[in-house]
Amino acid sequence: MKQDILEWLLEGPDWLKYAVGRQLLRGKPDPRLALEDPAILSLRQRLRNPQLGLPALLEKKLYYTRTGNAYWDLFFLADTGLTARDLGIEAELEQLLARQMPSGDFITEPGMAPNYYCISAILLSTIAKLGFTEHPAVRKYLKVILDTQRYDGGWHCEKSQSGGESYAPESCPMDNLNILMLVGQYDALRNDDRFNGAIDLLLNHWQQRDRKLRLDGFGVGSRYSALKYPAVDYGILRVLDTVSVFPHAVRRPAFGQMLRWVQGKAVNGRYTPEYACGSFPGFDFDQTGQPSRWLTFQIVRMERRAELTA
Repeated sequence: MKQDILEWLLEGPDWLKYAVGRQLLRGKPDPRLALEDPAILSLRQRLRNPQLGLPALLEKKLYYTRTGNAYWDLFFLADTGLTARDLGIEAELEQLLARQMPSGDFITEPGMAPNYYCISAILLSTIAKLGFTEHPAVRKYLKVILDTQRYDGGWHCEKSQSGGESYAPESCPMDNLNILMLVGQYDALRNDDRFNGAIDLLLNHWQQRDRKLRLDGFGVGSRYSALKYPAVDYGILRVLDTVSVFPHAVRRPAFGQMLRWVQGKAVNGRYTPEYACGSFPGFDFDQTGQPSRWLTFQIVRMERRAELTA
């Protein structure tokens, strides 16, 4: 990481300084200044909102395809390195985990089938990152995930893994991506060959982009390739961020190709969002007119992970 980029990142708001200090500089910064940052306070307040926050999540009122609610507010806060204890939401997350079905599955939104891991894995991976990786409910959910893995190494929430008429030729990219977000948080699983198939599908999908290949409805066109955060859709930044902790992924030529393609969008080492969701006012990743320190931090973090993982 170039010194001028590091200095530029450290000129950002307190919550970003905290993320840089903890994740890039490997320090132990005090989270209190980050927690009192006005933009972070606004998200913490939204988490208390009965229609958009944790109360709505507990009542299964929210949809993961929409930003501006607890799904992605929690995702971002966890991404900074803040924990549930820091945020004062341990009790609420315990309540969510207590809603686990006897089978180990979770239903997290209206009309959702228990085995729609593409949805529940977003929430469970975030909760794990917030400090719950060893919680019995998360561990039980992880076992269910591993027990339903397909023969190709990935997952598909709607198709049988055992063959027959309903057997899909490939796993679902979104299932693989969201499940790998959870799996990648366990050191013991990052070198496990069981996940190579799921990783390879994500990387091969990019390599075959000239064929305009759509896997289970997901493509790798302009929408996929846009620099955006949070990547609610299936997108290149979240794919790279997710697989950058797996040595198998980092050693694949496709990973380097994807990262270099993203790096080609930098101007003086800084990255500008190409899409804004409009749900995070006060955050520089939710605008398209100027470089974003948070987006730049994301890519620098990927580069650092790749160096350490390879």
